Amino acid sequence: MIWLILLVLLALLLYWELIITEGAHLGPRVVVWLYDLTAPRYERIKKFDPETETDLIGLPLAEALVERVTPRVLDVATGNGRVARALMRQVAFDGAVTALDLSARMLAEGRRECAGWAERVHWVFSPADALPFASDTFDAVACLEALEFLPDARAALAEWVRVLRPGGVLVVTNRVGFEARLILGKTFSRPAFARLLSAFPLDDVRVQPWQVDYDLAWGRKTVDSRQ
Repeated sequence: MIWLILLVLLALLLYWELIITEGAHLGPRVVVWLYDLTAPRYERIKKFDPETETDLIGLPLAEALVERVTPRVLDVATGNGRVARALMRQVAFDGAVTALDLSARMLAEGRRECAGWAERVHWVFSPADALPFASDTFDAVACLEALEFLPDARAALAEWVRVLRPGGVLVVTNRVGFEARLILGKTFSRPAFARLLSAFPLDDVRVQPWQVDYDLAWGRKTVDSRQ
């Protein structure tokens, strides 16, 4: 009987760690392995709708960059090229997107999905918290639904702000809701998330509800900041 109880507890633990938290407590290698494993089915699992993605991501980001000439955008933890696909559908966006991820199979899926914009979408295999770019490189940096998987959220945010040009836009999500409480030590309350962002040279920071399980934060890098 005790073995049955132990097996049930083990099954529940594995479900919690691998399904609910998606490996967030187990480190980047496990997270990357899970995303490599699910890459061919990722689109169906997440139930992405192109029109919704365009309205929720592409349009507001393109509008935020409208005054920039051929803007450069970095999409951190890009997955299947979510930000690139939403932006490229915007007539007002004439820039390029660098799509970065540590999952080789997700990058392959994204490259396939963005084949029609091959000259404007560039793919980089790299961790999200040690970027291979010089400071002040991008007009916008986005990271959607991935902050909770990184070893150190503060260090990652510092990297994203570093590569932003002064006046550039930062867009990042924070997981909220019931399941977020199960990702112990990896998510923030809305006030805590706002306080975290306030530690960086960012102006006009606003945190707002976004979709079902996430808050979305917008901010602009302080023009006279020195990184």
